[in-house]
Amino acid sequence: MDFVEDTIELREILQILKNRRKLIVIITVLALLIATGFTMFGITPLYQSSTTLMVNSSKGILSGDLAASFDLGSINLSQKLVVTYSEIVKSRIVLDQVIRKLDLDISYGTLYEMTLAQQVKTTEILKISVSDTDPERASLIANTIAEVFVKEVIRILKADNVETIDRAIPNQAPINIKLGLNAAISLVLGLMLGVFIAFALEYLDHTIKTEEDVKKYLDLPVLGAIPDVDLNSPKKRGRNRL
Repeated sequence: MDFVEDTIELREILQILKNRRKLIVIITVLALLIATGFTMFGITPLYQSSTTLMVNSSKGILSGDLAASFDLGSINLSQKLVVTYSEIVKSRIVLDQVIRKLDLDISYGTLYEMTLAQQVKTTEILKISVSDTDPERASLIANTIAEVFVKEVIRILKADNVETIDRAIPNQAPINIKLGLNAAISLVLGLMLGVFIAFALEYLDHTIKTEEDVKKYLDLPVLGAIPDVDLNSPKKRGRNRL
């Protein structure tokens, strides 16, 4: 049996998919149900709240000197300060105070992992985000971190150059549950798995079902075939009564 004869033609592939369509559908639906159930009931929702702060190296705006406030050198310095301040936000001196102030039953390391401080693109804005299983607590922690951070900047650096733009508010939409995306991924994976299993079963199944199977597996010519007659069909019963 040469390679050409062993090659599965397109019509054979389509026939395999047709014969195993029920199996493929069942596996795909099961994958969808499992993924949906796990997403809805197996994942603890995580909520994120954010507060934004403006870092201004110059106090020109407060003093009325608008030109000084928009000086290119001052803007560049402010942008660099944002990067430095983002590290101070997550420092132990800030987060330990937040834990004590709010009487949180978590460690510094846990709060550190919950907190994200980053520069908003290339601006002078510092964004502080906190992720927690309770949306109300997430916003409370974010606002408290901002308050403590501003006080520590004044105490340590003797600089009053940070102002709050937006305070954190509770966000009721979880950030780690994406039902639509998970459902789409499960459908694709379930379909792929179903097709794979269908072809695996077909490959392992060497039973002879058709005339083509006789030639394929036994390499023998087909001299005749016995038709499959349904004796219980109405047409056959009517013929027997005549």
